[in-house]
Amino acid sequence: MKNIIQAISSKIKDQRSKIKIILWFFILAYISYFSYFTVLRYKTLYASYYDLGIMNQVVYNSYMAIKTKDPSRLLELTDTDSSMQIKRMAIHNDPLLALLSVFYFIYKGPETLLIIQTVVLALGALAVFKITEFVFAKAKHVDFLALSFSLAYLFYSPMQRANSFDFHAVVLATTFLLFMFYFFLKKRFVLSYLFFVLSLLSKEEVGLTTAFFGVYALFSNTTLLPLNRLKKPKKILQDIMKNHKNLIFSLIVIITSLVWFDLSVSVITPYFRGSHPFALEYYGDFGDSPIRIIIGIFKNPYSIGKYIFRFDTFTYFLYLLGPLGFLSLFSPIQLLISLPELAINLLSNNYNLRNVVFHYTSVIQPFVFISAIYGARALTKFKSFSQNTKYLKTISLGILIISFIFSYFKSPLPYSREADIHPFKYPQIAYKEAEIWAAILRDDNTKVSTTGQLAPYFTMRRYFYIFSSNYIYADYVVLRPTEIYDYPEKHELIPVYNRLQKDTNFKLIYKSHELEVYKKIKAI
Repeated sequence: MKNIIQAISSKIKDQRSKIKIILWFFILAYISYFSYFTVLRYKTLYASYYDLGIMNQVVYNSYMAIKTKDPSRLLELTDTDSSMQIKRMAIHNDPLLALLSVFYFIYKGPETLLIIQTVVLALGALAVFKITEFVFAKAKHVDFLALSFSLAYLFYSPMQRANSFDFHAVVLATTFLLFMFYFFLKKRFVLSYLFFVLSLLSKEEVGLTTAFFGVYALFSNTTLLPLNRLKKPKKILQDIMKNHKNLIFSLIVIITSLVWFDLSVSVITPYFRGSHPFALEYYGDFGDSPIRIIIGIFKNPYSIGKYIFRFDTFTYFLYLLGPLGFLSLFSPIQLLISLPELAINLLSNNYNLRNVVFHYTSVIQPFVFISAIYGARALTKFKSFSQNTKYLKTISLGILIISFIFSYFKSPLPYSREADIHPFKYPQIAYKEAEIWAAILRDDNTKVSTTGQLAPYFTMRRYFYIFSSNYIYADYVVLRPTEIYDYPEKHELIPVYNRLQKDTNFKLIYKSHELEVYKKIKAI
């Protein structure tokens, strides 16, 4: 009997080892492909000032602040509206960018940000695997189910799209929030709090979602969550008090989250911006301040319906929940942790926030997967775990099939119907000239103005001006006329371009079929 048990145990360990090898193979494959793809996308001029150029300048200036011991450069960039130097907090409060600047001591450039973003996102698959193992701890063949969820994560098109679309600190929150939840499950509160803090630092609004997580954590040791049966309030309070560490952790998370959000939108951004956060304009139907917007949402149900009950809301949820077979709906409690971020996206008058091809789903994605994992467990509760091996295998196979189907329709990968293959097949030939001029004008003190897609090459400097009437402040102007004529703002930029051509303060020193370079010859 002992030998049989040992043989079975050995076989299980061997199977787990193989599954983990498969998992790491796909993680490394993801890192390899998307690192190469995103860097190539930048190199071939498919990235832009919004937002890779902006992020690169902020991180570069923060790196220089450390290197030159000049704190005034920390989180600094050139304002597109006033041409003055401003702090990143005037736009978004994402000080995580300052922490990332230490990696510029290894290699400074947009490539560093793009590779970091890819690596961090890919490691989220490991968190998904670990969470699945924890939730299905007593189930047979849990490793196969965990692998299925992890592969579904790596093939999840909203996450891949966020990875592909330049660089944003908040995208890293996808993985940070997953590990925050995992270490909370393991009662390793210090590590959970560490990832919680990293998540907060990625963007001001994350605090609303982590506050909801704190409430979830507060009640997680009671039978209130999941809602299998209700208890009297007195009994719930007794359950909470039994685990004082959980209580302290939950309260700290809630308080820290709300304080962070309030400070960000009411103090920090208004201080550096000189006015309220620009994003509040997206919610003008409800109010003109965070408090008034929240009150307006409850007082104006018509406006809520106007934004929510529309076709793009249906497609939004289809692409968010569909790749996991809508398993999240079988355990909505965990999904509701992301309710604040969902409300921010759905109630915005900016359509882009409801588009899964950008980074606006990054805070929601972790809880789509967490709730789907719990949803899968809810499905298996019709029988005991020991009798549900076939159900787990069916769910695992179903997750893989559905995730690959959605990947085929929405992923940026080459086999998809919406494949992003432009960097491979149609590299914009001006990129070689852009590289040469970026090297020529690499001096940190040289002020440069460029058009949008050239910008990421030239933002490693203190002063940079996206091409507009502010070009007059630059020492050099580097542009692609085709960009000016193709921009949505072409009606504003074409007159500026015509003005530059006649400006006697600037001289055309280089011209090719794709690129023009102007040098300031007179001080203005």
